Amino acid sequence: MNKDAHVGLTVRCLHHKIGREIASISGKQFGESTTPVQSWIVHYLYDNRDKDIFQKDLEARFSVRRSTMTSILQLMEKNGLIVKEEVPTDKRLKKLILTPLAVEKQKNMALCIDELDKKIKSGISEEELNAFFAVAEKISANLDS
Repeated sequence: MNKDAHVGLTVRCLHHKIGREIASISGKQFGESTTPVQSWIVHYLYDNRDKDIFQKDLEARFSVRRSTMTSILQLMEKNGLIVKEEVPTDKRLKKLILTPLAVEKQKNMALCIDELDKKIKSGISEEELNAFFAVAEKISANLDS
């Protein structure tokens, strides 16, 4: 291992490589106007479709500012991927619901993402993966403090 290697630069490079792969998959499933972040949001909403999910939940999950998430969700609504539905108990709150189009595309996307995950993990032992996730959690905690 290179002792002069910068963790941040290494993570950034991985982020870009994975992002390009996801952008390619996302483009094939949702069309070129959909960004990788939008496809991750669709995935998250699909996995949590049994719960009421609000914009603030996505802001926390994806570590983005309110203004950024507002822009992303407006575009997703415009592209027919989500609708915002009022909550009967609080008219100010709008839960996010996937459209049938997004659900269909997500099912196809999930298969492609699973294949990408297998590619990423190829040749990496379970012990190495556990170490990777443990270190990633520590780095994240360091940045939170």
